[in-house]
Amino acid sequence: MKFESLLRAPHLWNPDRNTTDGVVFGSIVRMVRNLPDYPFPGWSTEETRAAVASRILPVIKEIRGFKTAFCAEMPELGYGQRRALLTRKQLTPCMAARQDGCHVVIPPKKNVFFMVNEEEHLVVHVFNNGLDFDSGLDTLSSLDELLSEHLAFAYNEKNGYLTSIPSEAGDGLQLYCLLHLPGLTCANMMNQVTKALEKLHVSISPYFSDAQDDTGHLFVLFSIPGPEGSIDELQENFQDVVHHIVHRELQVRRKLHAEPGLHLQDAIGRAYGLLTNCHRLSIKELRDAISLLRLGTLQGIICWDEGERAMLVALHLFALDQATITALAEENGDPSLCIRRAASARGFLNNHPHHFSETTA
Repeated sequence: MKFESLLRAPHLWNPDRNTTDGVVFGSIVRMVRNLPDYPFPGWSTEETRAAVASRILPVIKEIRGFKTAFCAEMPELGYGQRRALLTRKQLTPCMAARQDGCHVVIPPKKNVFFMVNEEEHLVVHVFNNGLDFDSGLDTLSSLDELLSEHLAFAYNEKNGYLTSIPSEAGDGLQLYCLLHLPGLTCANMMNQVTKALEKLHVSISPYFSDAQDDTGHLFVLFSIPGPEGSIDELQENFQDVVHHIVHRELQVRRKLHAEPGLHLQDAIGRAYGLLTNCHRLSIKELRDAISLLRLGTLQGIICWDEGERAMLVALHLFALDQATITALAEENGDPSLCIRRAASARGFLNNHPHHFSETTA
């Protein structure tokens, strides 16, 4: 499978209102495994990484649905291609910095991908819409059984599956959640959220792996791996944290919507005005504006002929496509990109009939 075909494949998330009123975009479950008798990737050589890859890759390619998967060694991917996969969450920042002997395997029609010689010898990510870790854990359990038929993994009865960070040995499982938090961001409350999460041993970081921080008001929440047999408790505690953030975000959204002076409505109207009239548009402006249109859709401020669910998905995919185009183009320094991005934004709104609700017109 070619890289261009991979980018045309349907994306992993189609976030609508789901069970969390549009706050949770998607869930990721991460599984790590290591082979015995080989140094961890951080201490490996080109030769040992190649040996690990020669053991693991043939097994992955025999899994149903993976024979036609996109497979690349990291030196084969340019800077822009790596950024594009980072944007789509089909690569981790650690993997994007890797070189010889490090491989990524991404099937075209499955919500899973493999990385060989990332932080660990084998890393598997499974994606699902909304707040759904059960499906991801079930998928990983099945994959683990298939892999274990052909590969022996480093395991200790006392510590569980061994990892490059000793304190993270155990199940080898970690949970991630992708959150859209425009309310907390616009209310300048993200610092409070971050500090509160640190006390719970949960971390949060910007969705986009660049220096634009809260651009698009998207964040990734992730747990710290626990000891063997702790996944049920880890999942329960992590979901409690997610529900608390969702509750707080929805509270702030309602408060912003009810504020005298129509400040939220004004911000959404300004974002709309920018997209409908601009002739040059930065990726930061686009991400923030699309985020506010999404919020306006959820709050009933903007009404679309296609219906709420379809437009929430369309807004997300449009922003993601533009972010991917930007990632690929930055390597070439295309000076006309801001102009073409603005034209795409105007065209997108023209192609999706809509109106503002009477209460905010």
